Amino acid sequence: MENTASTILIVDDDYEIRGMISDFLRDSESYNVLEAENGKEALEILKNNKTDLVISDINMPEMKGFDLLKEIKERFPLIKRVLITAYNVEDYLNLALKYDIGNIFVKTAPFNFSEFSSIIAYLLNGDIFGLSHYFDESVPIKEMKIRSSRSLDKDAELIIDQIGPIDQPKRLELVIVELLTNAIFYGIRNEIPDKKELWSHDFLLPENQAIQVSVARDDEKYAISVSDFGGRLKKYDILYWLNRQISRNQDGLPLGLYDSHGRGFFIVRKYIDRLIINIDQTRRTEIIIINYFSRVYKGYKPLYINEI
Repeated sequence: MENTASTILIVDDDYEIRGMISDFLRDSESYNVLEAENGKEALEILKNNKTDLVISDINMPEMKGFDLLKEIKERFPLIKRVLITAYNVEDYLNLALKYDIGNIFVKTAPFNFSEFSSIIAYLLNGDIFGLSHYFDESVPIKEMKIRSSRSLDKDAELIIDQIGPIDQPKRLELVIVELLTNAIFYGIRNEIPDKKELWSHDFLLPENQAIQVSVARDDEKYAISVSDFGGRLKKYDILYWLNRQISRNQDGLPLGLYDSHGRGFFIVRKYIDRLIINIDQTRRTEIIIINYFSRVYKGYKPLYINEI
């Protein structure tokens, strides 16, 4: 019988980390796993082995992870690419923008195998949308639609009610209003960011343009998905605006301090444990936010931007 399992190459100079990830993937019996300890070795392996996904550490001898993934994109454009690091992703946003990298997984302590497994699976099968990737089949997913911007505060409160008791509901309310505003005014209505004073709120979106909201919760976490069916968001734009909030000018201030647009995703990322952005150009944009109930997964926040 032909082996249809996906092949994943793990590139990391840390033997223990590389072995831990490789063993986990092999135990799932869903993947063929290859290993390399540096970028040059990885490229040699790729020349002789059909590979579907490369997961590379960022800081390695011989060749840095960003340079390796650049080479892979040029020489093997069909291979999916993920970086992995134990360091602050925000320190690498300028390189993520330069090298067109949307996924940087963070090595937490303990390692978040459940999240890692979800990310790998949807990258390989191309099915990036939906909360079902992050929850067991037994967890119910609640749905609602938003067709107007007239009462987004109340809509956010209703969404939070669907989750149940949580810490800091007012902070979450601010995040949800931000996401709904972006979905309605940028995703669907394509408004001009620096002309907010001219935006009209006197409208009702057609049923086929309604903003889709999904909510789920288990013992470990809760998640909210906000989808628009305009598909106008782009990975480059997200990386650009995030980087402007991180990069500093000569006075030590963020380059994007006075930007009229672009701070929203930075604020959401700051307040939320996991921000996942899924984009199908011209068809759909989905923003998923996930918060864990405990601080069990200690470490920096990952970067998840998927564009198909």
